[in-house]
Amino acid sequence: MPIRPEYRAYYGRQWRAYRAVLLALRGAQCTACGRTVPKYLNLAHRTHDPLTSSVAFLCVSCHTRADAPHRLAVWRRNRARRHGQMWLLPELEYAASPVWLIPREVFEAADRAAQGTLFP
Repeated sequence: MPIRPEYRAYYGRQWRAYRAVLLALRGAQCTACGRTVPKYLNLAHRTHDPLTSSVAFLCVSCHTRADAPHRLAVWRRNRARRHGQMWLLPELEYAASPVWLIPREVFEAADRAAQGTLFP
């Protein structure tokens, strides 16, 4: 899955150096299946948020399996947006996004709805 444009800044020289240090410390072993993979071992974010999530070494097949629900959610959201889907709740539109990418207005609207003032 390609890196989205808003995330590209997080995967530069520092990310590669961090991966190399962790690889030297932990070894080339998949965290999920335990298979030793000297090449193509991915350092993956567990929650798909490069700012706040923990990371794990995953082989290509385990990384694909771990990313499948998120990939499906993003695909459905993008497909619905392309076809003019009207969202009933803003929380559904931003379901596959990290919290820091969600506009503040969405949280404020959710707070108003929780307080019973859905229609101000």
